[in-house]
Amino acid sequence: MSPDSRGLRCACVLAAVVGLSLAAESQGQKALTTDHYTVVTRDGAEADLTFARRWLDAAEELMTTKYHVEPDWYRTSVNLLYRPENDIDATQSGQNRCCSTDDQGRKTGTIFLLGPSAPIWKERQLMSSLGLPKDGEDYHAKVLMSEYIPIGHYAVQDSRPAGGWQYYSAPQWFVQGLQEYDGIYHTTETNRTRTADALMKWARQNEGRFACCIKGFELGDAYNGGAAFMAFLAAEFGEGIHERLLRSGASTFDEALASETKPYSQSELLSRFRKWVA
Repeated sequence: MSPDSRGLRCACVLAAVVGLSLAAESQGQKALTTDHYTVVTRDGAEADLTFARRWLDAAEELMTTKYHVEPDWYRTSVNLLYRPENDIDATQSGQNRCCSTDDQGRKTGTIFLLGPSAPIWKERQLMSSLGLPKDGEDYHAKVLMSEYIPIGHYAVQDSRPAGGWQYYSAPQWFVQGLQEYDGIYHTTETNRTRTADALMKWARQNEGRFACCIKGFELGDAYNGGAAFMAFLAAEFGEGIHERLLRSGASTFDEALASETKPYSQSELLSRFRKWVA
C-alpha cells in the first residue's frame, strides 16, 4: 500500500471516529475512541469509560503477548449500558456480536456490557456461578476481557497462510472455555487467585460432568468446565497450547487437539485432568 493511500485511509477512519464521538456527545453520551475500538456510555459514567479502556487495552496487550497478533483489521463498538436491555442483564451481562465486514475489508462488531455503575449491581446481592460477588471490578473485568479477547482468537486464525479448522466449529467448551480462562487468569490478581481457586473447587465438585470419548470430550458446563480444562492444558503443555490450537492447520479441532496433546489418548488426557484437579 502506498504512503498516499495509507494517509487517505487514516483520514477516512479519523473522520468517522470524530463523527461518532461528536454524535455521542450531542446525545448526552460520552465516547472514547482508539484505533481498534470505540466505547460509548451515558453522561455521568466517566468512571465506566476509564474502567473499559483499562481492560480493553489489557486485552489487546494479551493479544500481543500471548497470541502474537494485533487486531488491526477489527473495529469494535462497546456499548456500556446503565440498565438491563434486551438480552443483557445481571445473568448475562456481556455479549460480543461479531463480525460484519465493512467496505474497507475491516471486520466490525459490537460488545454490549452492563456497566459497572449500573444500579442493579448495588441493588441486589448478585453472585456468579462460582459463588463470588458480581458487584466489584474483578467480575466486570473478567466479563469484559472474555467478550473482547475473542477478537485476538479470530486474528490468530486469520493469520494462518491457508486452511485450518474454524473457530466456531470447535466444541463450545473450547470456545467459551478459552474466553473464560483468559478472563480469569489475565485480569485482576483476585481473579488469578480467588476466582481461579473457586473454579478448581467447582471442577472437583462437578467431576461427573467431564467425560469422553464417544463424541470427543463432553463437558457439562462450557464456561466453567471449559475454563478448568483450559487451565489444565496450560499446566500440562504450557499456556502456548492455546495459541497453537488456534493456529493449527488441522482440518478439525479434534485433530488439532490430538496433535497438540500427544502422546495421550482422550481417555488418558481425561484421567490426567481428574488427577490434576483433585
